[in-house]
Amino acid sequence: MDTFWTENIRLKTIAFPRIMAAPMDGVIDSPMRQLIRDFSKKELLFSEMSHISAVANERTGRLLRYNPIEQPLAFQISGSSIRFMAEAVDKILEHKFVMLNLNAGCPAKNVIKSGNGSALMAKPDLLKELLTFLYKKLENKIPLTLKIRSGFKLKNALEISLIAQDCGVEMIIIHPRTQPGGFSSRLDFDLVKQIKNSLSIPVVFSGNINSFDRMKLTHEKTGVDGFMIGRALWGCPWKMKEITSHALGQEFSISTKTMIEYAIKHLDLNNKFYGKNGYNAFKKQLPQYIKGLPGAATLRRELLQTQSYDDMKRMLSKLLSLN
Repeated sequence: MDTFWTENIRLKTIAFPRIMAAPMDGVIDSPMRQLIRDFSKKELLFSEMSHISAVANERTGRLLRYNPIEQPLAFQISGSSIRFMAEAVDKILEHKFVMLNLNAGCPAKNVIKSGNGSALMAKPDLLKELLTFLYKKLENKIPLTLKIRSGFKLKNALEISLIAQDCGVEMIIIHPRTQPGGFSSRLDFDLVKQIKNSLSIPVVFSGNINSFDRMKLTHEKTGVDGFMIGRALWGCPWKMKEITSHALGQEFSISTKTMIEYAIKHLDLNNKFYGKNGYNAFKKQLPQYIKGLPGAATLRRELLQTQSYDDMKRMLSKLLSLN
């Protein structure tokens, strides 16, 4: 077995496995991260992306709230100005997150409209200012990392990566598509390989990693140090365990009964975390839990039409009793 898959990525203050969970808004939230920990104990997890002004002005504590079992947990921010950054960083450090990640890769229109996310890649001087400020503010207490794309409209990820490294960034996470490419255009493996060969810091690949075979092929094409799993975790908290098991040459399977049990557990955690409307947030995860079951299309429709936590819990419990 290639020992590469059992080795850790090492930064100045932390080490973690080569596979990690992405910061997906409304999907890989605290309830999902708690479920992931049932299967993947040591892998690095990320918070959902939060704007620095929201963090700085946080009063309810929800943005910074997590269960201790979610550690090691990185916090991802967005922002296009140093305003609010100092206050936000103070709160992130106070809540013991192990890493700060700046998002310069989100392609969502509502994010780039305000100059955040991947729009930052079109302004290298501004991005340099933000990274320089963050690095100095963190004072080496936790690592500063950066998530990027191939570029905003034009590909300039190599230039941005070199700037980031010079600013003290300790790890680059790259999704090798431009902003207009969304999540479906061709992944630019050659660009990632060029970045990996040009940097002395770890490079992590993000994009369409949903199996060990795909992860292995990506490593062969790029030489990257790590891999970020995003959409493959949707309604599938055991996905990283599945991939790491296959990397070790081990079998991995989940029974129908276990899948339904975790759907119920997820529903309960959502209800606890979000309150009485938590079942609505869970609905986007539900289809993946029952995918492949006999009559899945009908089950999905009926479950998504439920109007309360109690109704959904009742239906899932009945489904569990039949499996």
